[in-house]
Amino acid sequence: MSAVTASLCSTLMFVVFVSAGQKNITADTGDNVILPCRLTNKITAVEWSRADLGDEIVFLYQDGQFVPQKQHPSFKNRVALRDRQMKDGDVSLILKDVTTADSGTYKCRVKIAETNSWKYITINLSVSPVIKTIPVKSGQNVILPCRAPKNNQRVKWSRADLKTANVFLYQDGHFVPDHQHPSFKNRVLLRDGQMKDGDVSLILKNVTINDAGTYECRVFMEERRTWKLLVIIKLRVDPPGQKNITAESGQDVTLTCRVTNKITAVEWSRADLGDENVFLYQDGQFVPQKQHPSFKNRVALRDRQMKDGDASLILKDVTTADSGTYKCRVKIAETNSWKYITINLSVSPVITSIPVKSGQNITLPCRAPNNNKHVMWSRADLKTKNVFLYRDGHFVPDNQHPSFKNRVDLRDRQMKDGDVSLILKNVTFNDAGTYVCHVLMEETRSVKSISIIKLIVDPGRSGGQGGSVGLIIGLIVAAVVVSCCCYFCCRRKTSEDSQQLPSQI
Repeated sequence: MSAVTASLCSTLMFVVFVSAGQKNITADTGDNVILPCRLTNKITAVEWSRADLGDEIVFLYQDGQFVPQKQHPSFKNRVALRDRQMKDGDVSLILKDVTTADSGTYKCRVKIAETNSWKYITINLSVSPVIKTIPVKSGQNVILPCRAPKNNQRVKWSRADLKTANVFLYQDGHFVPDHQHPSFKNRVLLRDGQMKDGDVSLILKNVTINDAGTYECRVFMEERRTWKLLVIIKLRVDPPGQKNITAESGQDVTLTCRVTNKITAVEWSRADLGDENVFLYQDGQFVPQKQHPSFKNRVALRDRQMKDGDASLILKDVTTADSGTYKCRVKIAETNSWKYITINLSVSPVITSIPVKSGQNITLPCRAPNNNKHVMWSRADLKTKNVFLYRDGHFVPDNQHPSFKNRVDLRDRQMKDGDVSLILKNVTFNDAGTYVCHVLMEETRSVKSISIIKLIVDPGRSGGQGGSVGLIIGLIVAAVVVSCCCYFCCRRKTSEDSQQLPSQI
């Protein structure tokens, strides 16, 4: 083999990057996270990057010191090596106080002293948005808290039931009134118009019952040119004298109701159910005739004897569809009169993280109240487009995002037992994101979020790792081919020179 060939082969092998596969990490907003990266070789440099940051990086450490020049501003004073000595090849990164804006695929590249070559691993970080329930009384002012990455120029507050109208939009230092819902005119503003330290919290003045709902805080990520969901806030507006209970989906809940008098009848109702009730018990027995179907076999008195005036109701396996204001009406034997109390039940949606590899099919689970006819699956970053809409027994293709065409369907189109789970076929890395399952509540004519799913897609061998393996194989083959070509060229040249020597003498 010639010296040129050997040199070329050496150069080709120098630029080979070896991937150790991809890891998946999930975290909640506000957590400190360790992105693990460890090798057994002596390391001279480490670079942490994220694809969407362009030329800027997360963290660079070389020649024994941190190099800040190309660090993205959002990571300033928030990242550090777990061990600056990098003992035992540990170059894991600590990322502090994470937000959903930190979600993405991180690459850890290290330079090996012995071989002067680079190795890397990739880590997918998925950060769940903050979900808070904030109670407030009518007439009060309330602050809806939200913290964004620093230097952000656009923030949008929205509420699911307002459709295309927003609560508040602020960009480039100015409030933008276009598309603001009329009910919020002159009633909302940022707590800090300068958005110092990423504070994009919203002040809502003179709250009314109609302000109750699910608010979402989003910021525009310039690097990705997309809106990022940071915070979900359930605003509960309480009338005077009302009890409040919070629960998570799947729990059993006791709605407390107790009076000191002897009770002859008790009726539990919810305003949005119309003429139907939650539970009726009179003359020593349960009366099922007007019970709403969604409560069938799910409710019972804590004490059927109602001793000591206890008319509390047990509600089993709650979902967000059970959220609302319940009224407990009891009939007093001595006076033959009725008394009542109201209870506000707030049920948080299920939040599930599901990992899947590229190329696989996946089921996104969701269970809605029985007899539901409308279901919609959405993903926050798709804006007005949806993933899947099913209404009155039919799939509705209008406004479906093109990337989901012929790839999604309900697991059971009959939606038996409230099963509105979605099948997503042939998953790709672009399918990663936060999916929300909504159902239309006929009684209130409002859309209710039932389930939130974080889909984490591992590229597997068809993604980043496979690409690295392909690159390695391609470079090795190229090196071998070049080597062989140079070798045969040299042989041929030597043969020609030996045949020409006699004539030259």
